[in-house]
Amino acid sequence: MQTAANDTVISETVKSDQEIIDSLYRGGYAYWQQLRNENGTYEDKLFLNGDRSYVGSIANSGMGLIALTIGHANGWEPEAEQLALVTLRKLAGRDPNFAVPQNATNTFIHFYNTKTGEAVGDDWSPVDSAIMIYGALFVKNYFSENEEIAELADFLYRNTDLTQYIADVRTGRIYLAQHTDGTFKKYRTKAFNEYMLVAGIANQQAKDLDNAVNASNAKKFWDIWYASTKFLPVAEYNGIPVLSEGKTWFTSQFNFLFNNYLMHDFSNHPEFVTALENSAKADFAFWRDVDVEGVELKEYEWGSGAGSCPNGYCVDRFHFDGDRQFNHNLVVSPHILAGYIPFNDRAKADLISTYRDNTINAKHELEGGYEILWRYSHDQPEWKAEFIEGVDFSTFLFGLAAMPEHLGMDFFNKYNNYFELEHHHHHH
Repeated sequence: MQTAANDTVISETVKSDQEIIDSLYRGGYAYWQQLRNENGTYEDKLFLNGDRSYVGSIANSGMGLIALTIGHANGWEPEAEQLALVTLRKLAGRDPNFAVPQNATNTFIHFYNTKTGEAVGDDWSPVDSAIMIYGALFVKNYFSENEEIAELADFLYRNTDLTQYIADVRTGRIYLAQHTDGTFKKYRTKAFNEYMLVAGIANQQAKDLDNAVNASNAKKFWDIWYASTKFLPVAEYNGIPVLSEGKTWFTSQFNFLFNNYLMHDFSNHPEFVTALENSAKADFAFWRDVDVEGVELKEYEWGSGAGSCPNGYCVDRFHFDGDRQFNHNLVVSPHILAGYIPFNDRAKADLISTYRDNTINAKHELEGGYEILWRYSHDQPEWKAEFIEGVDFSTFLFGLAAMPEHLGMDFFNKYNNYFELEHHHHHH
């Protein structure tokens, strides 16, 4: 009898904490390898059944370029430099057979057909353009000896003038999108959220581009709203101050994480780093307050982000006193948890516990046996996501990469410092 019992133990491989983290880190990168098309474009989402929609996202080109540097730094992607060039040439319009669509003001389309380059929809998007530009500049810093990469990244930065999107300095409003002809759609957003990425590029372009169309407003906007946290609205959760767009509600947590990994003015600024740490504490506190009938939420379950949900696509955020009105399906986002690892004492252990919990539908196997964690619902526990959106999933890889024993936050702080040299020129 003893042999049989032992056999059972052997077949059920129990991973150590270290093996789980290693597996998820490598899986987080494999995701980006699989999202990428041979022509250097990146799909909007990875379908877990192997389908491809051939709809690309311009933001994913930026996140994918940053992912290439992580793959290269770990030895997982020896050809990363060449792959980055293939992507950058497409984005910069240097491929005679394929152009990523831009509108009358050179703003990029959010979604496009990755086979033909045709625009999908009509969302000419400053924030998705900004994420792409940051990715290009990140790769430029990382492969700093490569002159063609530098030339292409600089072209992308100089060719899409985001100063035009600064709508109102006094009230802190930024335009969300343009029409094809370059006129603005009426919707505007206000600080604080991921449009800090747009304001950051606009502020720098105001200094660097002689022909920036809205330079003085772009500089003023940055100085008032984003040079410090002083004037940004704060909503408090259980006494924890959280930067937001207003005092009466909270923003989704990916806002803090995107800004942190992509922007030196955030990741290297103590006030913003503290704000990021607070946002994680508040997120954790919210999930402890949530009341789910007949379900005991475990301590390691938290993370409010965006991505697939039982209704298609959701941008989840928390609300006062465990109020679930902005996350009806109580979807937990492990990629938010992972993004917080360098900034929160419990996030790493909680991610490992999530992996070990087979009662929740968080674990996914990618082609090749790679493992990742993705969003699952407490309201509909039987639901399992069928696809994984790249832009949202990015923080899974970035957070694992930023662990001190991996590449560390220093990796991001070094390569997201895009404009240091330009700063010196302006001081002379």
